[in-house]
Amino acid sequence: MKGSRLELHDLVFGGVVTVDTAAGPKRVLKFSAGSVTIRDLKMAVPVGPQIQHIDGAPGSTSTLRGDGITMYVESLTGTLSGVEGVPVPPVLRLHLTPDTIPEWLYDTVGKLDLKLQLGLDDADIDQAGQTGGKLSIPGIHGYGTPR
Repeated sequence: MKGSRLELHDLVFGGVVTVDTAAGPKRVLKFSAGSVTIRDLKMAVPVGPQIQHIDGAPGSTSTLRGDGITMYVESLTGTLSGVEGVPVPPVLRLHLTPDTIPEWLYDTVGKLDLKLQLGLDDADIDQAGQTGGKLSIPGIHGYGTPR
C-alpha cells in the first residue's frame, strides 16, 4: 500500500508479533489505530500469476475507519511530517521493520500504550494482514498486471 500522505490517528504500537500467512509464519509490527487516511492510495497484491491493483482517484483521500483496526506490518517507510498534529520539517525518513524498530518506539511508546497522531509523506506500507475498520476509496479503479 502506498500513498503520498499517510495519517495514523490514535496509533498504538503493540510490539513485534508472529502471524501465520499463506507463505508461512512472519514476524511483523502490530499497530492498532482509531482511523487511517491515505492520500493517492495505491495497493497491489500478488494473486496467482498476476498482481491485482486497486488505486484511488488521483488527489483523493481514502479512509479506514471503524472499530478494531489492527495492522500487521512487515515494513513501514515514509518521511515523518507530523507528530501530534504539529508539522515537522521533512528531515527524518523512517524505515520500520521487526528487525529495525527504534528503541524509543519499542521500549518507550510501546510499553506506555500511548495513542499517537502521526503523519508520513511518501509512505509505503507492506502489510502481512489487517483486521477491522471499513475502507472507503474514492474513484476506485482495479486492474491486473502480470507478475
